[in-house]
Amino acid sequence: MNKQINIGWAQTDITPDRPVYVIGQLYSRISSYIHDPLTATCLVLENGEDQMTMVSCDMGSVPTMHIEKILARVNVPELDKSRVVFNVIHTHNSSMFSQNTTYEVYFKSVLGDLCPIMEEPANILKDDEAAEFFIERIVALIEDAWEGRSLGGISTASDYAVVAHNRRPQFLVNGKRESKMYGTCSEPNFLGYEGGVDHSADMLYTWDQDGNLTGAAVCIPCPSQVYELHDFISADYWHETRNAIREDLGNIFILPLCGAAGDQNPLDLTRISKDNEKELKVWNAQETAVFRNIDMLQECRDIAERIAEAVSRGYRKAKNRIETRPVFKATSFRMDVALRTVSKEDTEAAQARIDAVKAKYAPGERMSEPEMIRCFEDIGYLNRWKLQQTTDRFEFPIFVFRLGAAVFATNPFELYVDYSIRMKARCKARQAFIIQLSSNAKGGYLPTQIAVDGGSYGSKPVSTMVGPAGGDELVEKTLAAMDALFA
Repeated sequence: MNKQINIGWAQTDITPDRPVYVIGQLYSRISSYIHDPLTATCLVLENGEDQMTMVSCDMGSVPTMHIEKILARVNVPELDKSRVVFNVIHTHNSSMFSQNTTYEVYFKSVLGDLCPIMEEPANILKDDEAAEFFIERIVALIEDAWEGRSLGGISTASDYAVVAHNRRPQFLVNGKRESKMYGTCSEPNFLGYEGGVDHSADMLYTWDQDGNLTGAAVCIPCPSQVYELHDFISADYWHETRNAIREDLGNIFILPLCGAAGDQNPLDLTRISKDNEKELKVWNAQETAVFRNIDMLQECRDIAERIAEAVSRGYRKAKNRIETRPVFKATSFRMDVALRTVSKEDTEAAQARIDAVKAKYAPGERMSEPEMIRCFEDIGYLNRWKLQQTTDRFEFPIFVFRLGAAVFATNPFELYVDYSIRMKARCKARQAFIIQLSSNAKGGYLPTQIAVDGGSYGSKPVSTMVGPAGGDELVEKTLAAMDALFA
């Protein structure tokens, strides 16, 4: 007989109390105010034989620079630290609680003192102080969730909520299809979208021994990026969504999970293009903020209402099939797939363009931030060429676990929807949670071949560690790991 499952929950506030660097765009942003709070939530599942600890943060990417220190400081002897996985909602209005890495590491590694000097407020929270602010809260979060474990039950449900829209429209250019992330769909040469969408909402519900709902993990295949172009702090639509779910189901814990959504965003470009033709061009360049002609708060509230309705519908089904002794099998391991490589010719061309930019400046002069940002793609070629001299594989952790008839699988990418749909359709599990921007690593976008052929940001080497060949490997290896839990 399967063993009874123990469930532990905790939530903590990670809202910075001072200005911080806001990550998610190429141009530098320092937070101006708190629009809504940032949270981190932890769910522990354990039955004496297997365990999995999931930490969801209102951040843009997994805090890889902090994970080793967090796990070293967690003082829970029974906790298997190889089964602690981090994931994020992918808001572009949060911080990494570190230095401004895009500027300090990426741009400065090639452009050096040509980079502009960033003006910072005297009280900015960054570097080691910011790291400690974050680390101490996450350590306490994990310990609290573990210590709060108690016997309970789980159930799952699937439903639908229209949240995601494809963000890669295609256009007819010189007789060929070209993709453009956040392209203006009202232009006369607009042809349609590069790929599909996934409106699924997958839910895991947890219950105490009396059958009372204690929490829900909710997987939505869409990043939290309604507000993304601004400098305030926000959990984006997930703040409104948590409020809406709790209005319906009570003050439960909520673990947001971002499903595969590398080619998705929460705004319908078909609808907003007519009123944002100029704004979309500024948006695409990632050089400065842009105020679009949309009611951002209302967009978030509308999304929240749709997700909350799906979660409530799922609840009505899930409450009738609670399992206190579900099949629970968990595994974590290292996976590697083909590294996306660049040609020597393209790298030399990129170096020549960088050299031409550098030659424009006399000693002591500095470039503007927009000109620095325009070097982004060429720097990517140089970095990839250097990396591929040492390896042709990209390695990362993978976490896969089974709960009853459902399976959960992580990956470190902004994974294009097509890969997820292939895994959901082909796996043995009745329900699959494919969780992107997880696995305690960063893999950039993972585009399809159609996206690589179409071009644009999100499919070029600079923003991808892995190409379509690696995507095919990821699908097959993840499927094998998932299906092994159903053997």
